[in-house]
Amino acid sequence: MTTSKASTSASRSRLPRGTLSQQLIIKAAFRVADSAGMDKLTFQALGRELSAHPTAIYRHFRNKDELLLALIDALHEEALAHTPPPTDDWAHDLMQIAIHTHDAFLRHPNVGALAAARTARRKNEFRSVERKLDCMRRAGLDDTDAARYYRVFADLVLAYSAMDASLAALPPELRDADLRAWTTDYLTLPPDQYPNIARVSPRFCALDDPQNFVTAVQSVIEQVRTTARAGDRSDDSP
Repeated sequence: MTTSKASTSASRSRLPRGTLSQQLIIKAAFRVADSAGMDKLTFQALGRELSAHPTAIYRHFRNKDELLLALIDALHEEALAHTPPPTDDWAHDLMQIAIHTHDAFLRHPNVGALAAARTARRKNEFRSVERKLDCMRRAGLDDTDAARYYRVFADLVLAYSAMDASLAALPPELRDADLRAWTTDYLTLPPDQYPNIARVSPRFCALDDPQNFVTAVQSVIEQVRTTARAGDRSDDSP
């Protein structure tokens, strides 16, 4: 029986049995998602990317949703890897966590756009939650307030990061049109119908201005500070 050159070449390039791992699959999944989008991230596409049979991937991930949760956890891992070690300034540490989470989402916008509403329930998500709670407790919050402000802070960071990732993931022509709207469409609205927009729109910040995210995070950090100080005054009262 004659074997075609194409099938011989594919056979030679296929990964040896036992060499495929979750880590290799996750790296390949990011490559596919980053270049082609989440719609194109299939086990068949991963098989092609890894020179492996798609059924081999099912031995590591039962379905695409399980793979997505692993990718989200990998985003947390990437953010933590870039975040400096804790200092004696809890507010600075919270800001660093926020910035590097946001950066990780923007490096992988097609995955980041889907990450905010999901709970990965994996190691690196646990590590990220632990670091945020450590900051809340060092700020002086009691356990109840620490739990509440952790949730507000984390959800703000994840939601804003996912929103910015969604913008970055848009086709360039759509993204440019949305960005341009704030310096064109809004400036031409009739003042008699939209007096507040007419007054303020020349000062609108760009939709993708990084300072928007920083300002939002700073607002939560200041509220944490205010709540902690109020708790201190309550403890000192006779």
